[in-house]
Amino acid sequence: MLFLGVDAGGSKTLSIVADQQGTCLGVGLGGTGNFQVNGTEGSREEIRASIDMALANAGVKLEDIAAAYCGVAGADREQDFRIVRSMLEPVFTISRWDFENDASIGIWAGTGDGVGVGVICGAGTNVLGFNGRGGRVQIGGMGYLFGDYAGGRFLATLAIRAAMRGFEGRGIETSLYPKLCQHYGISHLLDLVDWQYEGKDLGLDEVTPILFEAASEGDKAAQQILTEVGRDLGISANAAIRQLFSGANDISEDLAVKVVAMGSVFQKAEYPLMYDTFVAAMREEFPKVQPSILHCEPVFGAIYAAAWLADVAVADAFKARLKETFPGRPEEPASDV
Repeated sequence: MLFLGVDAGGSKTLSIVADQQGTCLGVGLGGTGNFQVNGTEGSREEIRASIDMALANAGVKLEDIAAAYCGVAGADREQDFRIVRSMLEPVFTISRWDFENDASIGIWAGTGDGVGVGVICGAGTNVLGFNGRGGRVQIGGMGYLFGDYAGGRFLATLAIRAAMRGFEGRGIETSLYPKLCQHYGISHLLDLVDWQYEGKDLGLDEVTPILFEAASEGDKAAQQILTEVGRDLGISANAAIRQLFSGANDISEDLAVKVVAMGSVFQKAEYPLMYDTFVAAMREEFPKVQPSILHCEPVFGAIYAAAWLADVAVADAFKARLKETFPGRPEEPASDV
């Protein structure tokens, strides 16, 4: 019995084929699978290309697959799900397949059974949870205007704001100002105004590590940002836990819900202040919450979900085998430019 898992992310699509023992047989890479970025036709073809590569590397055909599962970036609202389903139906021409928001496969990867809450802090942020009884809750994921207060680009924006306010005397004096000037190769942060006029990319994704570096060195402004964002992520996770798991007869002190922290900011941060604050905020309301940082490819969760669709239990040996045999992401073709 063979399973197909797909992680159709905002920048890349990763597909893998695995057998019933968890052996990874083939891997495929494509471009963005988010229809909001690439359009439905473009995203469909990138997902198809990724799947075709994985199947070819495994030496099998799509009809050999017992079940498939796809995590799709951009699948947030009901109307998004209708668009994504119509986008994927021509690709998954087998009887057993399903899809969800791409955060779902991170939850599967971190819990093994897809029950719990996933908290993303990557370029953006999102909180998604499932209770195993058909309950699904999404908190945020739609940007700052609609209540989000996290994500790498938001952290970078706060870092630049804090640096500028500190320099001008409107805030705490901070090492972020000279660090950011050095990073951008400018003498004054206001030189970035010219970059904006010229339409240059400020590369906010590259600023977040500078913020963590400053915080690790004791910078109070940087630490304040990480504390504020960590706490807000914990508050968002608690909102999902409360809605999914806190019934009339449940006592919050007894809820040992699994919470998976994922996304590049969580996974790459070497300084733990934001994560520790996130955990502390959750435990104020749910002392027995079980947090963890995802340290494997989310696409592993898509394989677990596909196995579940085929009524196959995923044991620890299956997970270990998948991790052991996964060869890593394929290298992207070199550009001719």
